[in-house]
Amino acid sequence: MRDEIGTRARQRTAVVTASGTAIVATALAAVAGLIGLHEQRDAAGPGPVASGMVVSIPGTTGPAAIPSATGMPSPGEGDLAWMSVAGGRLPVSRSAGPRDTSAGLARGFAFSELGAVVAAAHVTLRLSPQVGPLVFEPTVRDQVVGDDAGALARNLAEEYDQARARLGVAYGTPAGQLYAVARGYRVSISGLDAEVRLLIEGPGTWQPTLIELRVQTRWDDGDWRVVAPPDGLWGNNARVAGDTSEFLWLPAER
Repeated sequence: MRDEIGTRARQRTAVVTASGTAIVATALAAVAGLIGLHEQRDAAGPGPVASGMVVSIPGTTGPAAIPSATGMPSPGEGDLAWMSVAGGRLPVSRSAGPRDTSAGLARGFAFSELGAVVAAAHVTLRLSPQVGPLVFEPTVRDQVVGDDAGALARNLAEEYDQARARLGVAYGTPAGQLYAVARGYRVSISGLDAEVRLLIEGPGTWQPTLIELRVQTRWDDGDWRVVAPPDGLWGNNARVAGDTSEFLWLPAER
């Protein structure tokens, strides 16, 4: 498994370095497990962190509230519950959504800062091969906008086929498990657009690594949609987190 993680890291790093984006290459090399494609082959133990978003780490928690640039408090613990999606854990907010999680999808988010954050977490997790095409295909079709949506769809299909071949599972079957921890976020809304910056913690070589993943969202037809990342690759929106003092921390999972 470690060899596979390293291989994926080197492959993605080489591609990004060739385009001259050194900071993203560094981020991908450090936490390829967060945004690459991995499968859990050994169910007896914890697997690597893959391209999912939000999970809490039992026994660890950030501050209850940290002031942001807008002074918005972090969500109270009474507003959030937690759900599992393909092995990943996601927050569900009574006030912000999602209101509909039928058929493995996530829809119905509030037009608010927290709604944009929860939407970014839920939709991006479902844009991963691990959830299977019955989830990622309608998600990318109905909940992704932007010029690179087609590239994202092609990348997902290719990675899913590769994972399915390695795992020996039939088409339509989820391809492995997701593992990731969303520790905090920042969000800003301008008109109908919101920029969400998720802090994602995952295992590094010697200690946990914290990555900042930028997710652009857009309010369209009564719900938040995710704007496809450049070239349909989430690595283009990721970097090793620097100053986190102005991020808000999600309450610990109960």
